[in-house]
Amino acid sequence: MRRLRAAMPLRSTGQALLPAVLLLSACGLAWAALYQVGQTAAARTRLTHAADAAAYSAALAQARALNLLAYVNRAQIAHQVAMAHMITLASWAQFSTTQAGRRAMGNPPAYLLGTLFGTQALRGYLAAQDTGGMAAGFAQQYAEHDALVHDTLRRAVDRQVAQLPAQRSAMLRAVLQANYPELAGRPDDLRMRWLDDTWPGFVQARPGSDAGMQALVRAAAARHDFLRPRDFTRRNAWIVQSRCPSRRHELRRRGATQLDSRGRWSASDTLSYHALRSNRWIGCYFREYATGWGLAGRHAAGAPIERAPDDFSNEDFWRWVEQNTSWDILTGNGNPLASAYASMSLVPAASRGLPAFHEAARADSTVRLAIAVRQSAASLPMAGAASALAFGARLAGPALGAADGLTVSAAAETFFSRPQPRDDGRDELATLFRPYWQARRVAVTEAEQRTARNTR
Repeated sequence: MRRLRAAMPLRSTGQALLPAVLLLSACGLAWAALYQVGQTAAARTRLTHAADAAAYSAALAQARALNLLAYVNRAQIAHQVAMAHMITLASWAQFSTTQAGRRAMGNPPAYLLGTLFGTQALRGYLAAQDTGGMAAGFAQQYAEHDALVHDTLRRAVDRQVAQLPAQRSAMLRAVLQANYPELAGRPDDLRMRWLDDTWPGFVQARPGSDAGMQALVRAAAARHDFLRPRDFTRRNAWIVQSRCPSRRHELRRRGATQLDSRGRWSASDTLSYHALRSNRWIGCYFREYATGWGLAGRHAAGAPIERAPDDFSNEDFWRWVEQNTSWDILTGNGNPLASAYASMSLVPAASRGLPAFHEAARADSTVRLAIAVRQSAASLPMAGAASALAFGARLAGPALGAADGLTVSAAAETFFSRPQPRDDGRDELATLFRPYWQARRVAVTEAEQRTARNTR
């Protein structure tokens, strides 16, 4: 009995050892499962951050490209305004030269204009100077602007639009590689797949003859006084002809800077003294004395180049007009003779018209993209047959085999947003003429998540 009692404590001690071993095993398995869960969560968080950064970077690349197009479009308009100034200066230089020549010839005399139309008209007539080759110089600068907008800016924009998809893909890869430098040169361990992309077709090329572009150019040019119509008429104060007592001698200044339907600029400037005359055949009419003229750019579409004699000392002005032209010298208000001289001494300026440009083709103001990024199981920290935790990982959760891995999805969009409200309270429509494009992350749709889960 004593031996039996002595043996009983030993049997009790042996029975406690097995539960202790099982408890330690369970704790080990729980620790292994906890380790796998923590490693998986850390890996998924890292992959999610990398995918979000890549998607946002791609959307930001799109925003920068759209803002570049907006700045180039605005630069194109600015160049057109500069070209309008150049062509107007060329016309003005030619006008000043011809007016100085007429003053030197005394045709008409300066004192006559001062007597009939006042000191301001006299000062303007006397201020004219021979500008030499300035008209040709301005025309050359006009041609240089034209080459810049067509050969430099337009080509740069075309190249940017064509290369953006490749640049965006390179941006995605660069961001992912920057977040996973240890996987450099291992493309199978980190793969990216497109889930959505609305960039194709969002930007559309339009010709320079587009009515919207021409309206913007004309509106910009109209803000400059130098480019506005330069028309005024001065009349003397006393009666000239008893047969038409209400009519007077006139000094007519006519000038305009114009953009034709193909986007080519031209400018004309004329000044003529119209002496009121009368005869028994046609009654009262205006005998025009061309005082100054200039025409730069090109002739009006379809308009013939009118020829006129240098002087009318050997023939009557009114008779020549009646026999050779359709001018209205009875009630007209233009300077047809000066315009004819200007056509004969045109200052040519080469131009290919308004350049093609790019504009948003869709009414919506966003460009959305979504991607799925997959990291292979072999590159995860808990995967691989060599892991000492492989057995515990299999017990704690699904096994990560060679064909498994982590997959996450991310989405971002480029959107148009005006930084300050408009003064008129209206919404600003999305356009590539204002650099208000920005980027932001957005939620992934359920359909994109389902597609991402099937990514291998």
